[in-house]
Amino acid sequence: MGWFEVESGGSQPFEHAPPRAGKALRAPLAPATMSSAVKIVRPGPRLKPRMAATSAEDHAKPPRRSRHRVANRYLHSPLQTCADTVFIGLLSVATGVAYHQEFFNVTGPVGSFVYTGAIVAVLFAGIARLVGPRHAAALTGGFDRLRDAALVWNLTFGALVLLLFSLKAGQQFSRGAIFFFYLAGLPAIGIWRVFLPPAVARVLRKAGTAARECIVIGDGEDNTLDEFVSELAEEGRPVPTVIKFRARCLRTAWNEERERLIARTIAAARALRHGEIYICATGVPADRLASIQRGLTLLPRAIYVVPDAETSSLLRCKPSNVGSHLAVEVRSEPFDPVQRAIKRLIDVTVASLAIVLLAPFFCAVALAIRVDSPGPVIFRQTRNGFRGKPFRIFKLRSMKVQEDGAAVRQVSRDDSRVTRVGRFLRKTSIDELPQLLNVLIGQMSLVGPRPHAQAHDDIYARTIENYEVRQHVKPGLTGWAQVNGLRGETATLDLMYKRIEYDLWYAVHASLLLDAEILARTVFEVARQRNAY
Repeated sequence: MGWFEVESGGSQPFEHAPPRAGKALRAPLAPATMSSAVKIVRPGPRLKPRMAATSAEDHAKPPRRSRHRVANRYLHSPLQTCADTVFIGLLSVATGVAYHQEFFNVTGPVGSFVYTGAIVAVLFAGIARLVGPRHAAALTGGFDRLRDAALVWNLTFGALVLLLFSLKAGQQFSRGAIFFFYLAGLPAIGIWRVFLPPAVARVLRKAGTAARECIVIGDGEDNTLDEFVSELAEEGRPVPTVIKFRARCLRTAWNEERERLIARTIAAARALRHGEIYICATGVPADRLASIQRGLTLLPRAIYVVPDAETSSLLRCKPSNVGSHLAVEVRSEPFDPVQRAIKRLIDVTVASLAIVLLAPFFCAVALAIRVDSPGPVIFRQTRNGFRGKPFRIFKLRSMKVQEDGAAVRQVSRDDSRVTRVGRFLRKTSIDELPQLLNVLIGQMSLVGPRPHAQAHDDIYARTIENYEVRQHVKPGLTGWAQVNGLRGETATLDLMYKRIEYDLWYAVHASLLLDAEILARTVFEVARQRNAY
């Protein structure tokens, strides 16, 4: 875990927002004296609540109670999948018929609508499993399901278009009906996935527990015992039998307390119908917990141990075997192999299409650059990429100079080195578009931390600890820092510190969903032209 330190001497974990930087961080950048004048700072990312990390520390906190939060395993249950299939099929038929009635005053080929709905339902279910939450026991809120549904719906129709194009089957389907199906389905599937999974979860829980009577054992001083009992009731179970005992009694009194607890539990089990026994482990020493389990082994009932919050945080993580040992993944890598392949496919597809479509525009801009000032159209500069590997970045030349060495001065507002055409290119970020070639080559991605000049990397690596973590992912055309207004000149170390906070956060929590959000917000950020000069 990374840490940051400030002059006050306090420290905070890497996952939490850092305190405001001290005055020492606001000094103007001076490359010659930076290493001796500024105290080393270890930055930690500023997290938004909905973007919070899913680490062991986060799971240790009790989840916020909400009737819209359900375990991920219910999102891909057979009942949910069947319901999604029926809903998508009916939606396809309804939108197809409505489209043909509105524009052609006929019902249209209903069989084709059903076929389209079936294909979309299959693609939707498959893509949802690929890009959805990885751990089945984790809880998902309504907003997360809404966002996931929107992404999956867009990817589904992208896959549908590619499928129809590759099979040359576009003439057999109504393009207008498919487009109308997509538009109407985007909000509909989002609402459906927000409100249906909790209902499915309740149905599945009640179907398996309605006729079962359980017993709950716990420390009489455990405050979470009553909460657990109420959650059992929320699942539709009959009111459980609660047996409390003194888990922290003196060692000399423990044997008598244990015998009394075992006897009461056996008597309750004989009087009740079939059901489970839950042992709430919070506040119970490990040796006494094991002693209780041994005493109940003769009962023909399933026995569950409800761990404390700290142990629960580990159990919610993905387990794996290392030899004869069990390891749990408390922090997952930003992209698994499948998601990396999808991200690369998106990069290549978008970059290729953009280069082809923008080719005439590039020619016009190139002509304007050559007419405006002498020099090449394309400016090349060495920057550090993935894992610190140097590469040559491409930009449309916007300045009279072409600095690429040990000293690179940042562009400032009203900089005399910027050409007339270059000022427009920089303000609209058009000068960055040739980096689509870097994306196509594989040196960059559409989304990632913006690469800095090597001269600046050398300075910041000495003054901001953990700076190189941002190079654990490919640099990008746009990034999390840029869509949060942190672009342009970094005249003080404080400004660079803030930018690195967001870059490090992205490097740790990168995902396809986050990439989609950043791309969407980039359009609005370019239009706002904040700090662009």
